[in-house]
Amino acid sequence: MSVRRADLGEPLAVGRSAEILSWPGDADRVIKLFPATYDAGLVAAEVVASTEAHRLGLTTIACHGQVQVEDRPGLLLDRLHGDSLTRLAERNPLTLRSGARTLARTHARVHEAATSALPEIRDAADTALDTPPLAFLTEGQRELAREAIRSLPAGDRVLHLDFHTENVFAHDGGHAVIDWQTALRGDPAADVAMTVLLLSDAELWPGTPLLKRILVQSVRRLVLSTYLAEYRSVTGMTSEQIAAWRLPAVVLRMSTLDIASERPAFVRELTAMLGAAR
Repeated sequence: MSVRRADLGEPLAVGRSAEILSWPGDADRVIKLFPATYDAGLVAAEVVASTEAHRLGLTTIACHGQVQVEDRPGLLLDRLHGDSLTRLAERNPLTLRSGARTLARTHARVHEAATSALPEIRDAADTALDTPPLAFLTEGQRELAREAIRSLPAGDRVLHLDFHTENVFAHDGGHAVIDWQTALRGDPAADVAMTVLLLSDAELWPGTPLLKRILVQSVRRLVLSTYLAEYRSVTGMTSEQIAAWRLPAVVLRMSTLDIASERPAFVRELTAMLGAAR
């Protein structure tokens, strides 16, 4: 089936790396369409991760493989029939805490699943230390970081690593998790550490007005505290276990996105963590 971009209409949603559009002739599917310059290896990796997550029952949204729209790669996915936890809370702020608890319980269920199909997070973080965004580290600091990462516990659990309220949807009477492109395997505390980073340090959508940024940051703090309390209650995970994964979480965030507004704080944090080693 040959499809042109003009056949797809206006996006249903737009993210940092892709737009979601209706798929012609099939009301139950959408295409996640990437820029022409998007790394083909990342598209292939997302197919693997999405397929594995669906096989394990971690999401009801199936990936139906890669498609090409002119010079742009895309993924064919089941269509969602509901709203994200973010949208639900915006519609009814009284659901904010219950949504955060749902986020935690859904995350804990993800972490019950074991896999060998995804790369291990310590390997990924080790490799990330050699990417251009981490070039500011000295050789000594880089070696200290490698030692710290290798000292962390191994694991075989599915890690989403972009788990927040925009990626969990009310769907067909349950909840569906989307956007598996960053998924790895390892210790669940690593995934929780990344969610902590996303809810405390990640940039809001570029161009968000100041007053809205202040409001959203306040909401994020409430979501994060409720999420952490619920997740720890369900799993017994400790604050110390989560904090141990902060360094690889920052390393992976910088290596994959390297957002200008986040960079100065992360550079300072890693430099402080790793000291003056040369």
